[in-house]
Amino acid sequence: MATNKVFIGYDYDNDKAVKDRLLGWDANKEFDFSSYDQSLDVAVDSPGAAAIKQDLAARIGAVSCFLYIVGKESYRSGWAAWEVRKAVELKKKLVAVKTDSTNNSPSVLQRVGASWSTMFNFDSIKQAIDRV
Repeated sequence: MATNKVFIGYDYDNDKAVKDRLLGWDANKEFDFSSYDQSLDVAVDSPGAAAIKQDLAARIGAVSCFLYIVGKESYRSGWAAWEVRKAVELKKKLVAVKTDSTNNSPSVLQRVGASWSTMFNFDSIKQAIDRV
């Protein structure tokens, strides 16, 4: 049974298939992955975001590790920045995984002590998680 509880942050509109691939690779259930599997079509700084933020904070708070999938458009996401800041605030271990090594990283992921994987394959991701 999984001992590492990991919340996966990702851009639902652009990277859901990538997140699903990661879940499929974990056939032996080495990790207890969770995520927020809905499009965040509300602006992160809008009054309507409060309930989503509360839900995300609870989910991030319930894990030992926060893993963010850095896709091609992730650096533009206000929600990505909010999730990473919340994980830092909650003192979670941080892992960042690029779907392509040329993807721009959200600035909030820089200088927060994240363990990085620039290759999107299970072994590299597992090593990044094990390093934190």
